[in-house]
Amino acid sequence: MVTQEEVAREAGTSTAVVSYVINNGPRNVSEPTRQRVLAAVAKLGYRPNAVARSLRSANTKVIGLIAADITNPYCSQVAVEVEDAAMRHGRTLLFGNAKHDDSRQARHLRTFIEQRVEGIIFIGSAYTGDEFLPETTAVLRGENVPPIVVLDRPGHMVGATTIQVDNQGGAHAATAHLLWHGHDEVASLSGFGELSSMRERHQGWLDAHVERGLTCREEWQLQSEIDRYDAYRVSRELFSRAERPRAIFTHTDEQAIGVLYAAASLGLRVPRDLAVASFDDIREACIVQPSLTTARQPIAEAARLAVDVLLCHDNGGAVAPPFMPLPTELVVRESCGCA
Repeated sequence: MVTQEEVAREAGTSTAVVSYVINNGPRNVSEPTRQRVLAAVAKLGYRPNAVARSLRSANTKVIGLIAADITNPYCSQVAVEVEDAAMRHGRTLLFGNAKHDDSRQARHLRTFIEQRVEGIIFIGSAYTGDEFLPETTAVLRGENVPPIVVLDRPGHMVGATTIQVDNQGGAHAATAHLLWHGHDEVASLSGFGELSSMRERHQGWLDAHVERGLTCREEWQLQSEIDRYDAYRVSRELFSRAERPRAIFTHTDEQAIGVLYAAASLGLRVPRDLAVASFDDIREACIVQPSLTTARQPIAEAARLAVDVLLCHDNGGAVAPPFMPLPTELVVRESCGCA
């Protein structure tokens, strides 16, 4: 890599003058000297290190984003909104895909810290219960960690700001809507593990039954990976039983898409034979057949708020509260039985 010292030797000047030319100041340089420096830069192929320059000014204008799994449409949709929000503030986004792996997530995190990003946003990070996994936690409790915002997970264990939707309320509204259609029990398809969002959505589903004095049979409370493929496998097995549910609430739209495919493969008509409601309102929710009734997350608002919180820290503004809740909205479409 060509250095400023080499450019200075080629131009017959000092490294300070080279710096003034490259950075357009802070001191003026005569035009002949400026041309010699630019000629040396072109001859040697020198590329100024933007990161190094920004480190000297203590502002890289870069935000880090770590997603649990970018193949999940929810994560990718949030990532696009975060990037748009960051660019409106003149920031660039560094991206890392954790793939639900603690070591991989910690590696991305260390890299972002070394690059002196202004802040880091986690989307559905690798988690267990209410905590980050051990390697990630160790990095977050180290030195030089920038402000952290966590979407869809609690971040109180590492002093992060949590931006989280009303999972319980949204799940309750979706399930209650299915019960309103006359079903006396709604099956549940959750995700694996002890993720707080899954627990809260499960509680909302349960509350909708309890407040109506209805019971929920255990064999209709299923789990799958949070993707359409495993949801297809699990729900197809459920729908193949002699006694099957007439309605189901899935904890994500991604799982609901798998449910729709499973129903179609068995000749079940949605919503006539099987009513479906879900959670998230990803872009595909309104174009699948039938379109999904779902509890909508305010994805764009969450992304904008996450970037604002990080920049507020960076600019010396008021520190954001540790928890920032956002409401959900039930979007009624065709899969529940509404025309």
